[in-house]
Amino acid sequence: MSELPYLRRRCESDIDTVISWIPDEAALLMFTGPRMAWPPTRGQFAELAAVPGLTAWVMYAAPGSGQVLGHAELCLRGGHAHIARVIIDPLLRGRGLSQQLMRLVLERARAGGAGTAGLRVAKGNTVALRAYRRLGFGIDPRGETADALVLDLDLDLDLDLDLGQPAATD
Repeated sequence: MSELPYLRRRCESDIDTVISWIPDEAALLMFTGPRMAWPPTRGQFAELAAVPGLTAWVMYAAPGSGQVLGHAELCLRGGHAHIARVIIDPLLRGRGLSQQLMRLVLERARAGGAGTAGLRVAKGNTVALRAYRRLGFGIDPRGETADALVLDLDLDLDLDLDLGQPAATD
């Protein structure tokens, strides 16, 4: 993939693609947490998208390509961004796309007025934890549960989030 990926709002037709990336109930729990039930449905994604302040995004290869590479949801409230349901196409994992997707989402959060960002990571999801730690997220032990870690990031720090590409499209 020679071009930098882009971010755009998720549309209805993207949901089936994202659902196809979730092979089983264990993966659903790891990627989406306990808010969704197996099997995932368009209705569940639509219900989550109705949460006030939440926007759903997909990263795609290039304008007009139609190739969706990753998915994330962003909820902005009171200067804080909560990121959820971060999923990369399983055929493309291991190529650094989660880092690119997160940088794009964090840029979007910062543009929306967020000074901090946070997310939950299922315990045992060492790949995701390592990726988020590389971006500067730290573990907040106050939010830890039996199943998940809470990670936080100060967006007011001078972070290298810019990927040198156009702003996200709405």
